Amino acid sequence: MSLEVLSPRECRLLLEEVPVGWLAHCADRGVHMVPVNFAVHGSEIVVRSAYGGSLGAVVAGRLMTFGAGSFDPATRTGWSVTVTGTAHLLGDELVNPGLPAADVWAGAIRTVAIGVPMTTVSGRRVHAQTPPR
Repeated sequence: MSLEVLSPRECRLLLEEVPVGWLAHCADRGVHMVPVNFAVHGSEIVVRSAYGGSLGAVVAGRLMTFGAGSFDPATRTGWSVTVTGTAHLLGDELVNPGLPAADVWAGAIRTVAIGVPMTTVSGRRVHAQTPPR
C-alpha cells in the first residue's frame, strides 16, 4: 500500500463524487458529529441543517470540520478529505441566488443552508501496492 497526499484541487474533485459526509464541531459535552448530505459550491461546502446542535454552532461562530471519503475493503484502497472553516448561514435562494440544493435524506422539513468555507483542506488516498518488476 502507498499513501498519497492530495492537493486541494484533487480534494475538491473527489468531494464532488460522493453525496454524504460528516459535519463535526465542538459541543458542550464533546465533539458533535453527524452525517450530512452536501454540495460543493464555489470555495465552500453547503449542507442543510434543521434547528438544533449544528445550526446553534454556526450561530455561535464555532469552527466546523467536514469530512468525506470512499473506501473499498476488498482492495484496501480509498480516499478521505477534510475541510475546516468557520461556518456561516447562507440563507435561501432569495438571499443567495444559485445556491445548490443539497439533498436531505433525513426528511427534515425545515432546514437552513450552512456554508463551511474551505479554509483548510487536506486529503489522503491509499493505493494498492504495485508489484515490483
